[in-house]
Amino acid sequence: MADIFTKKEERSRKEKSEEILKQQDIKINFNLPHIETDEETILRTPEEIARRVTVLAVTNLIAFDSIEPKEAIDYLKDCGLWEDVTPDEKDFLNDPTEHKKSQESWKCECIWVLLWALKKVDTLPFPDELCDLNDIAAENYPIGGDIGPNDFIHVPHELRSKSEILDAADLYYRYDWACVDARINNLEMETIDSGVVYERHYALNWLITYMDQDWDDVSCDT
Repeated sequence: MADIFTKKEERSRKEKSEEILKQQDIKINFNLPHIETDEETILRTPEEIARRVTVLAVTNLIAFDSIEPKEAIDYLKDCGLWEDVTPDEKDFLNDPTEHKKSQESWKCECIWVLLWALKKVDTLPFPDELCDLNDIAAENYPIGGDIGPNDFIHVPHELRSKSEILDAADLYYRYDWACVDARINNLEMETIDSGVVYERHYALNWLITYMDQDWDDVSCDT
């Protein structure tokens, strides 16, 4: 009986995503398999998500030349967050070239997704343009407000349901396939922004512990 319900869930989530793509006139690969089910998925914990988004918020300041790298490193160490900084992020902090800053600036989308998972923002808007982190209320952002980052991390966060996060992960898996397909076939993807889609897919795969990969190693298979 459990297998019957599992297969129904897989089919329902896949079909729901495909219907959204159909309405948005985005190419669908009906042969793409379903993603993990609720039963198969273990989400990151709220504190784990809060720590990750806090580090991302600090590195994002460097990407946009808002603070100096040494200031960011000292800040992360003073807040006890240096252990949460990944090897790739440490490389960026120690040598923030313009190319690396450009790449890191895309992590705005990851920040948005993780804050969405923590119910700090209400929606994942249609992925046709970069999000604006200035649209997030100061009290819902991990740094820069009246509370410190550790206050943000340790406050009890309410996590979105596993089903809601998996729905988003499945949809962005299919969005990402459409973007990759367009690139392979030298077609211009006009409906959605492939960079936005990739970063959101990346963050969602981390949230659902896809292949149990660490942040630097998350893959966005399509």
